[in-house]
Amino acid sequence: MIHIKDLELLEVFKTNFGTVFQSDKQNCLYMDFDGKVSKFSFKALKDLKKTVDKIDWQYMLINTEQADIEIILQNDHCFILNSLQIAALKDLLHGTFAMFQLNHIIKDCLHRLVIN
Repeated sequence: MIHIKDLELLEVFKTNFGTVFQSDKQNCLYMDFDGKVSKFSFKALKDLKKTVDKIDWQYMLINTEQADIEIILQNDHCFILNSLQIAALKDLLHGTFAMFQLNHIIKDCLHRLVIN
């Protein structure tokens, strides 16, 4: 069991359903989603995003022929999610990577100002 309170973490992005934290000390990311805390490398979280992006959660909602459940196995992590949870996870991951891109853009702009 991972206790977020015991770690030195920086919040990257937060929604009503979860939060992604960054640990500079451990060089990893923690995702607290739907009450489950998981530890990821940057690459593993990016791979999870790619996997989740491939899931058509809207089709899952309207398809009455199949169960509204998706099982995602990613490295050492297993997520069993319904279509609404998948939509929430997509939102969390998209926001997280948008923050990483924004941070990169800001650092790049500041670096250019210092050099010029």
